[in-house]
Amino acid sequence: MSTDAPRAAGHAATAADAVQGFVAPGFEAVSRQLAQLVAENADYSAQFCAYADGRTVVDIWSGPDAEENSVQGIFSATKGVVGVCAALLIERGLLDPDKEMSHYWPEFAQGGKGSVTVRTALSHRAGIPGVEPQVTHDQLMDHGYMAARLAAQTPHWHPGAAHGYHGLTIGTLVDELVRRIDGRTLDRFYREEIGVPRDIDVFIATPEDQEPRVRDVLPQQPTAEQAAAMQGSPLRQSGDTLPGMAFNLAVNDPLAELMPNVRRYRAAGQPSAGGVGSARGLARLYASLISEVDGMPRLLSSETVATVSQLHSVGLDMVLCLPTRFGIVFQKPDPTRMLCGSHQSFGHDGAGGAIGIADPWHSLGWGYVPRRMSTPGGADERGLALAGTLRQCLAEQRACPPSPRTRQPSAPGT
Repeated sequence: MSTDAPRAAGHAATAADAVQGFVAPGFEAVSRQLAQLVAENADYSAQFCAYADGRTVVDIWSGPDAEENSVQGIFSATKGVVGVCAALLIERGLLDPDKEMSHYWPEFAQGGKGSVTVRTALSHRAGIPGVEPQVTHDQLMDHGYMAARLAAQTPHWHPGAAHGYHGLTIGTLVDELVRRIDGRTLDRFYREEIGVPRDIDVFIATPEDQEPRVRDVLPQQPTAEQAAAMQGSPLRQSGDTLPGMAFNLAVNDPLAELMPNVRRYRAAGQPSAGGVGSARGLARLYASLISEVDGMPRLLSSETVATVSQLHSVGLDMVLCLPTRFGIVFQKPDPTRMLCGSHQSFGHDGAGGAIGIADPWHSLGWGYVPRRMSTPGGADERGLALAGTLRQCLAEQRACPPSPRTRQPSAPGT
């Protein structure tokens, strides 16, 4: 992937400010902020990339382990890729959110799920964030096995009555829908329809030829206070609780081995949490949903974007035990994460801290990948802060009269 064209017109940051890469005129504050974050923590490394109106405005990396072309596990930020695939089927009229799941997948009607719609299932409302008996990592990576188990499972709550993060199952649900509708696996559908033709540096299943670029995700290094606070997280609960069931705690310790660091897990393409990618790839993916990028038309219409990014689930999450908001697959900003963007924004974070966001209101697509897992996990506050500075820079740019080299901003909602 090349960014030579925008670099020629912008500012190449130097070692003096501890940041490498490209920054368009007017967005230097983002680079300065990343440099400051690195200066405050010698162990911190990250990539950050952003597109505005379909053009690269920031593509930077910094820190002792940061590299321009490396990729690493992005955990649940993979779900954003899954959501894009579902949205593309909706865009093409092949998947109707208001049809029953069993219309496409007859076996799904088992366990009283015959009336569960695609919209309900893909907005984390189906009540099947996990299965009983719980599954091993190897079983989780076996798509056929997991699809059969989910089809047979009786929901743990009445579908539609509540929502709870389907953290390890929503990828399987979409994967099976893609297979039933298109005939290809989700990974192959993504690679052939989106990833390869649009040069997007994110992978659901990591190809063998990409392995030399993969870097292990560095484990968390919580302080004593942070470690104590994390004992109450869903990943530290008993295996007989609802969160424990959702993360298979009765049979696995999900933190004992970081699965995206394991080649067989990356190769399996477990679509809920097994993908790898770069900040550049996440930014390009989300920008492509709402803007023309490098002469290629936007991937989704405004109508489809509105459909998948509309709020579907709001309130206390039955699995995460805290307030969350979801559209169809995608996360939505909540009062604690408004720096993700406007109320129209949508995307997904990952346990390691990676984040990918599209913001139609501001015509922004951005991605962030830290080298070390964030503490306590999920969207890294430092990435959100960089995105906040990005928005401030964009607002200042758009407040000035446009120059011949500055594109007019898109109208809200386009």
